[in-house]
Amino acid sequence: MTIAPPDAGPPATPPNPPQPSPTANLQREWRLAGVIFFGLLALAVLWGAALIIWPFMTAILLAIILVTLTYPTFRRVRTHTKGKSHVAAVLMLTGITLVLVIPAVILSMLLVQQANTVIENLQSPETVKTLRSIDVTKYLSPIQRIAPNFDPRSLSPEKLLLPAIQRVPGWVARNGGAVVGGLAGAVLGFFLVLLAAFFFYVQGEVIVRELALLSPLPQRYDDEFANKFKDVVDATFRGQILTALAQGLATGVGLAIVGVPGSIFWGAVAAIFSLIPMVGAGVVWVPAAIYLFISASMGSRPLWQSIFMVAWGVLVVSVVDNIVRPWAMKGKAQLPAIPLLFAILGGLQAFGFVGLVIGPLIFSLLMTIIGIYRRTFSDESVEIASG
Repeated sequence: MTIAPPDAGPPATPPNPPQPSPTANLQREWRLAGVIFFGLLALAVLWGAALIIWPFMTAILLAIILVTLTYPTFRRVRTHTKGKSHVAAVLMLTGITLVLVIPAVILSMLLVQQANTVIENLQSPETVKTLRSIDVTKYLSPIQRIAPNFDPRSLSPEKLLLPAIQRVPGWVARNGGAVVGGLAGAVLGFFLVLLAAFFFYVQGEVIVRELALLSPLPQRYDDEFANKFKDVVDATFRGQILTALAQGLATGVGLAIVGVPGSIFWGAVAAIFSLIPMVGAGVVWVPAAIYLFISASMGSRPLWQSIFMVAWGVLVVSVVDNIVRPWAMKGKAQLPAIPLLFAILGGLQAFGFVGLVIGPLIFSLLMTIIGIYRRTFSDESVEIASG
């Protein structure tokens, strides 16, 4: 007798096959030729965009630096304007214009006046007589024993300085038009900076999010680059520029106390040289002290002025760097002195004034890239990961 098997029911329905993801579909759409063509097209468009933007790159970089420094304040202003980014950006740029332009115009007028005073004093008969009376041949004559063809009189102030002083009025007359054109270009450049800053205020957060999405790097490295950029901008502005302004102010005050003509002008010159590491304001106050000493030896000035200038330069101007810089930096990252010197000088040569920030920024980002490479691709990291 045969027993029939129980009814097994309808056959089981096979499970649904896995559906390909949209990403997989997109990847299948891209053939190798399409990828190559798209890459070449993207490079060509990026190159064209770079050519278009390059003439305005200085204005754009200055706007990025300005927005980076003031963005926390912009956020507070935006909160008070109930989240209206456009209104907050207009208020920020109005305040920045008033804070920067009005003092800059006043300082420029003072500098022009002081420069005229300096030129008049350099061309005065008393100064010419003083320069002609300075005899350096007796101090340089030992060099002639080593180098017989050396003429000590070629380094006399009369031959080195007087021709340059006599050519100053002619230079001003020849380059007056260029100076006026430079001022007009500066006004236009500042307007472009304001336009770019307005865009970055309003769209800055969107741009940062888009860059993070486009970046193939891990999120922690994107954050590291962003933090390094902000730290370098803060460090350069607060550490370099504020310290230079403080040293220039201290130098100008010291020169004014001893009655050197054009103290504001020379203070501005000292501030500019203070931006360069291992150069500093000594380029101004040391020659001023020598000039005061020579004048005192000739009886035209009291001796205390030269002594005071040396003491002021050593005890005040030089110490300002050690006081203001740590206060301004507040733990911000900074390159060592020698790499910083090359970064600033190379940045100034390659990018102009904005190279004061771009040079240290590129060097700091280079150090960040090296650090990321060591942590990710070095032999030690590979051994740790495999072990």
